[in-house]
Amino acid sequence: MNSPPRNFRGFAVRIALSLILLVVLLVVFAISRFQQPPAIPQGVPNGELAFISNRDGNWEIYILDAQGNARNITADPADDYFPSWAFDGEQINFISDRTGELGPTQIKPDGTESRSLTILSAITTLFFENRLDWDPQWSPDGGHLAWSSLRDFNLELYVMDKDGANINRVTDNPGRDWFGSWSPDNTSLVFSSDREGNENIYSIDITGENLRQLTDATEDDLRPFWSLDSTQIAFVSERENPLPSGVVDVFVMNPDGSDQRKLTPETTFEGGLVRSPDGTQLVYVSNRDGHWHLYARDADCEGDLCLRRLTDGDSDNLFPVWRP
Repeated sequence: MNSPPRNFRGFAVRIALSLILLVVLLVVFAISRFQQPPAIPQGVPNGELAFISNRDGNWEIYILDAQGNARNITADPADDYFPSWAFDGEQINFISDRTGELGPTQIKPDGTESRSLTILSAITTLFFENRLDWDPQWSPDGGHLAWSSLRDFNLELYVMDKDGANINRVTDNPGRDWFGSWSPDNTSLVFSSDREGNENIYSIDITGENLRQLTDATEDDLRPFWSLDSTQIAFVSERENPLPSGVVDVFVMNPDGSDQRKLTPETTFEGGLVRSPDGTQLVYVSNRDGHWHLYARDADCEGDLCLRRLTDGDSDNLFPVWRP
């Protein structure tokens, strides 16, 4: 068999070297881009909250504006759960079963450009849209910001000071660490992780120390949040009903993981405190009126006289997150 012409071999070598160089440049570009600190989502917010509600028969993502008007931005027969904002406030991540199984989905705040993410589209989003940082959560005292990031090609939890200094990667595991929620004393986070195979609830100090696994069920436990009085942690569990069924079961446990039980309608729980980007407003959820509703108060005011109920009706409304 005749060997390829010398000029063809030289051309093939040049092509191979060019491809190698292109890959190296892409890697260098990605690393340099991913190592850039996130822009702090602060300043004067527009007062919008994203949350989930079943007021229209199934779980959808809603936006509540500063005037108290709520609009459904997903409006899909599928159930949509757990919204989180991109740092630029121009994209919402959520979990949906609209493809037949639960998976990541994104949408614009105006309800346009909904898309279910595959592995390929997620990678494309990373490289070309540069939305690596999600779900900014201010600590109750406003001194720190926690968030989930893909800057290390894996979902991990990070914390930094309010001025952007002292960025600390709190978790470091091949598993997916997300849905971080602040403890009322500002010192630790509870979060969901699949590091042991399925989703369970963990807690960790914001220094990255004292990791503790709090649940160990065979079904998924996820999206934890603290009670206002620091005595309990609530979380969503699929132990009795999978999320694709449209049933959101809230369980509670002690801070050390003991006494895990399903929350009954007769038991009042108030928690999931989230602080507005400008530090003036606090919002949390409560079932004090028989259904889950969103409540707000000024950060410098305490007591029931300061409270404003943001949602009403016979629906349930959960997991509010402020738009950056």
